[in-house]
Amino acid sequence: VDDPLLGYLAVSREDGWLQGFVTCTTFTTWHADFRWDSLSPAVELATDHGESQGRTPRVDEDGSLADELQAQLHAGDPDNEGVVWPRIAELSLLGALGCGRWLVQLVIDVLESSSEPPYEYLVAQATDNSIPFYERMGFVRVGAVTVTRRKKERVAEVEAEEEEEWKPKGK
Repeated sequence: VDDPLLGYLAVSREDGWLQGFVTCTTFTTWHADFRWDSLSPAVELATDHGESQGRTPRVDEDGSLADELQAQLHAGDPDNEGVVWPRIAELSLLGALGCGRWLVQLVIDVLESSSEPPYEYLVAQATDNSIPFYERMGFVRVGAVTVTRRKKERVAEVEAEEEEEWKPKGK
């Protein structure tokens, strides 16, 4: 469903050891309540990831990028094929030992070189340690929020229990 899958790997010249690899495919989520939302209190976009060392963070402060992403066409069943966002690509960079910038730029160049680019946006899930790397590559922090079914069910259970506690007890 989320084809195409694009991928590259980098190996050392001398002995052919894997140095890193990157994949890129259509963004898909398996959460019914997923939404792009940089302004949600649950999102901590302002967390320090090196700004105190003189770096200026790249953050979707006004929520406009999240709004653009949320407005993109998306459809599907989160319990089967997932909810597919066909104009958003997701990048996954793994184990890039000194070649991460080259691998990410390679994917960007390939996506942008098409006469009809398949995607309008490229997103990545960044760890705290990788945020400065992605920001140097031009990525912007944007919020994403979801509530799992289990959490929804637990919230409903707690609300039902609280409601029961306040009901008058019979004699």
